[in-house]
Amino acid sequence: MTPALETQVPVVSSSSKSAPEMFKDKPKGPQKKQRGAKNHQDKGKGKANWHRAYPQGYRSPKLEPSAVESVFNMSRTLIEFTVKEQERMNRTFPGK
Repeated sequence: MTPALETQVPVVSSSSKSAPEMFKDKPKGPQKKQRGAKNHQDKGKGKANWHRAYPQGYRSPKLEPSAVESVFNMSRTLIEFTVKEQERMNRTFPGK
């Protein structure tokens, strides 16, 4: 026999890898975002602003204390109305 046929290489299946070895091939860290135009619809839209989280005219909504208070009052009134209506229904139809 020739020496090449006598040596055997052990076959290792992918399922026999240990857990740390399985994750070594994966890329680490965040992926790079594509700058500039991604398709023909985005051409001409400024490259300098590609990393902004929101469009240029976006403003975060600011709730005024009076608006929050009025919503709270409306919800409280609705709850009170529901309770009164339920009591009235119980008096009108006592068997149900």
